[in-house]
Amino acid sequence: MKEIGLLLCDDVDSDAQAQYGDYSNMFQIGIDPDCSLINLVPIRCFDGEPFPEEPDHFAGYVISGSKHAVYDDLPWISDLLQFIRDCWNSKTRMIGVCFGHQAMAHALGGRTEKSASGWGFGIQGATVLERQAWMVDYQALEGDNYNLVVIHQDQVVKMPPMFRSIATSDFCPNSMIVADTTMLGVQGHPEFSADYCRLRADYRHEHKLIDTEVYQAAVQSLDAHSLHSRTILKWMRTFLLLPQVQ
Repeated sequence: MKEIGLLLCDDVDSDAQAQYGDYSNMFQIGIDPDCSLINLVPIRCFDGEPFPEEPDHFAGYVISGSKHAVYDDLPWISDLLQFIRDCWNSKTRMIGVCFGHQAMAHALGGRTEKSASGWGFGIQGATVLERQAWMVDYQALEGDNYNLVVIHQDQVVKMPPMFRSIATSDFCPNSMIVADTTMLGVQGHPEFSADYCRLRADYRHEHKLIDTEVYQAAVQSLDAHSLHSRTILKWMRTFLLLPQVQ
């Protein structure tokens, strides 16, 4: 069994945790519910919990989403970006989801910024450009297309030199990025269910964080499209279990 550090950059609101669990639960249940192959060890970096002194303390890392932006001037975000660089230099495997995906690109010479396209909210599709050996259960997709929950305004708009884009959409050209078998970035949220996305949409609309047009489109997408979250989570598990890079 591999121990993987789960770098938490946010968490589920306390009043919703009884129904949905926290981010640690979502990722563990999604990636390996039996903990037979992978055990995720949460590190609440957004709460100031320190990063491991050495990147190879764990066999790899998963970086969660966040309500923050990677360019926010917060000490823990600066520390996270440096830790990502340390992991790259030591060839320590890492997967970033949404904010985590953006943070990896931002830390390693790319750029993340607010998209002129505005909010991506609800279930959206992406198309695989380069099929990878670790993309197991590929027949579960709709051809080369997969659907995930997305909740983001920021996007990776400039790729770091060591990454390439392996999945794309009209809304988000760099939907999935990879650097060899060391780092993988996924803009969508395979750990989120449609019900949890509806909770987030309701909250943001109620608090006027998204307008009615974005809200209605998000809610409609939840009924109109199925999810391929289980398949993408299998890809993440397989990627984390690849032989270590030498």
